[in-house]
Amino acid sequence: MVVPSAAARLILSLVASLYLASLARAAVVVSDPKLVSNKTYDYIVVGGGLAGLTVAGRLTQNPAVTVLVIEAGKDDRKDPRVFDIYKYGQAFFTSLDWSYPADGGKTIRAPNAEHHIRGKTLGGSSSINGAAWTRGTQAQYDALTQLLSPADQSANLGWNWASLSSYMRKAEKFNPPSAAQRAKGADYIASYHGTSGPVNVAFAQKMYGGPQQKAFANTVVKLGVPKSRDLNGGQPNCVAFTPDSINPSDGDHRSSSASSYLTPFETQRKGWTVLIGQQATKIIFNPSASLPRIATGVQFGTSNGARYTARARKQVIVAAGAIGSPAFLQLSGIGDPATLSQFGIKSVVNLPTVGKNLQEQSLTAQGARGTNFNVGGSGPSDVIAFPNIYQLFGSSAQTMVTHIKSSLSAWASSQASNALSASALQKIYQIQANLIINNNAPVAEIFSDTGYPDKVGTVNWPLLPFSRGNVRITSNNPFVKPQTTVNWFAIDFDLSVQVAIGRFVRRLFQTLPLSGWTQGESSPGFAVVPDDAQHGSDAAWSSWIKKTFVPVSHPIATCAMMDRALGGVVDGHLLVYDTKNVRVVDASVLPLQVSAHLSSTIYGIAEKAADIIKAAP
Repeated sequence: MVVPSAAARLILSLVASLYLASLARAAVVVSDPKLVSNKTYDYIVVGGGLAGLTVAGRLTQNPAVTVLVIEAGKDDRKDPRVFDIYKYGQAFFTSLDWSYPADGGKTIRAPNAEHHIRGKTLGGSSSINGAAWTRGTQAQYDALTQLLSPADQSANLGWNWASLSSYMRKAEKFNPPSAAQRAKGADYIASYHGTSGPVNVAFAQKMYGGPQQKAFANTVVKLGVPKSRDLNGGQPNCVAFTPDSINPSDGDHRSSSASSYLTPFETQRKGWTVLIGQQATKIIFNPSASLPRIATGVQFGTSNGARYTARARKQVIVAAGAIGSPAFLQLSGIGDPATLSQFGIKSVVNLPTVGKNLQEQSLTAQGARGTNFNVGGSGPSDVIAFPNIYQLFGSSAQTMVTHIKSSLSAWASSQASNALSASALQKIYQIQANLIINNNAPVAEIFSDTGYPDKVGTVNWPLLPFSRGNVRITSNNPFVKPQTTVNWFAIDFDLSVQVAIGRFVRRLFQTLPLSGWTQGESSPGFAVVPDDAQHGSDAAWSSWIKKTFVPVSHPIATCAMMDRALGGVVDGHLLVYDTKNVRVVDASVLPLQVSAHLSSTIYGIAEKAADIIKAAP
């Protein structure tokens, strides 16, 4: 056997190193952590979900830029539970879902049903969600500026409807409905939509064409909510047929951030590496304790494997979602020092509101038996009503308005432990109340859902809860899921809205034209909630709601973009306070819920964030 000389061994070693380096640059999606370990990238993105892949996709348009995305999940783009919208729900509580426990198992109802569904796969929740494509009220986006620091407000950073709607359109490739779809009820206003973005948006080719969806819309109108051709123009206080993030050119397969921002470019973007199956465990900071702190890299690994580190030349971008991001910051030493010290984590930045201000929504489903009508397709359902407080409560609306105005101080005091302070939270509540009372921001979503929980059905939730919760690590082990405490219905108004929704939907089932296609309410049913003169007592409705609701899985605000004096975690440039180069880009930065499904809004935030990052020195 010939033993290579020292020189030959050196040459072989160099060749092997160059080969590994070429693999790291030539293959976008990799699973071997050694391919990225100890390498330096301009940007490291923690989380390959909706926001993370959007930001990475935009940054790597510059061929001189290098980006590493670290994703704990796998590449499941070929899994039908991901790409087939008709298999919606099959990914829940599987390896594709983080399934974060809500309220630490201490809830007002069965703890085994209390989980936040969050995508643990490339594309994150955009790969497993219901794909509904809606936007909130203009005033809700304009309110983002009101919550910024005075300096950020003066800088006119564009956290408003005018700017964000343009970024939402930048993300979108809208496919206008066909004549056949329009005959079934689909409609649109061209100026509300983008036409050249990565995310395909369309009405389903198999959209329902039976009588139930039009009857739902027309009955909602009779109950006082106007119909709109298209709710994506910033005025969602209506009932409308709504499109989905699906691609009609690809058999109506889901258009996730992975299929939109990654798939078309993964053989072209040599500076982009997506590492899958590895969880980011903490940010590595420059040892200097002077502020602002400078991130130099990210540690990552698996629960039963080695830990690795990649270096960041410019910035670390945290995009792990409204539950994952605050937990990751806390593990990195950014949070409440008193909490961190319990787990032996050295404080890097004293920021006690990391993980606080959590807002989540509660979902109930109501159904009625249907007549023997043909549903006219296989869906998915795409008609949604968004009533405001006056439409939902009717003659009781003014009483509720008075209750809100008189209760803000008491509510803020009761929720102060989940905010910076009672006084700060009261200022936030005043903005939220103004949106509800004076800007007609919808307070409820009533989603027509053919076939669930009965042939004629709805899924419903309050949109703008005042209850506040938190996300908190319970260990210094990054593979232990954080504790999420929502404080469901801690504020009575939230339960009042859910009760009012129940009554509204019951009237909906009993009113023509929809009642002509139903054969009696099956859920909750009159045996559970009697149909007395008040359409069921508050107590009966409340009891049913508390026993049956589940999280909507639209958590936000745990790394809120607000003035630090209000409890903000990131500023108007999405920089974590007291850091020079750590940003958060995901739903956790939204300080208040919007009257919409979150996807379009978060795409807009991520698109805007990419431009902010590109412009940074």
